[in-house]
Order: sequence, then C-alpha cells, then structure tokens
Amino acid sequence: MKFIGFFEYRSEDMEKAIEMLKAVTAERQKSPEKYAKIIFGPFNLQPRTVMDGEFEGFCVYETDDPEKLVNLQIAYNPVVRFKMVPILETSKAVELVEKMKK
Repeated sequence: MKFIGFFEYRSEDMEKAIEMLKAVTAERQKSPEKYAKIIFGPFNLQPRTVMDGEFEGFCVYETDDPEKLVNLQIAYNPVVRFKMVPILETSKAVELVEKMKK
C-alpha cells in the first residue's frame, strides 16, 4: 500500500531535522527492511509557512507493514511531526467502486 507522509518541523529545529535525515538515510542503507520504501520524494513545500516558523514537506512511501511507518515516525520524534495518509491508485479505486455497484 502507498502512503503520503506529510512532515513538518519548526525552523529552529532545522539542523536537528537534517541530522536526523542523515542518520535515517544511513540506517536505511544498512537495514532497508526497517522502514517503508520511499517511492517519491522527499520534497519540501514552497516555504510559505517559514514566516510562521515551520517547514513542511511530503514523501510517498510503500509498505504492507504499518510498523515500518511507525519506525519512521519514532526515528524523527520529537523534532519532525508526520501525518501518514493512505493513497490508492485511481484505477484501483474505480475497480472497487464498480465492485460495490454489483
């Protein structure tokens, strides 16, 4: 299953967030099975909220094991906050809608 992981962190935590990203990236290389697979991103959003002291972004992950998403959130806690949203390919959604009509 695919998920969009929206993340945010405060501007004063930027250095900590970068260090955490480096650490998770290195750990992902050694133990790729620990975290959900990245299939798109990560990307930072246009810094519209920097004035409010926050940075935002997203990444698309793929996994059938929710623990891999939790591992990711734990690795960045408490500096980076995540919201994981499951996504479904449109063709699959149409297929499910058509099944429901029968």
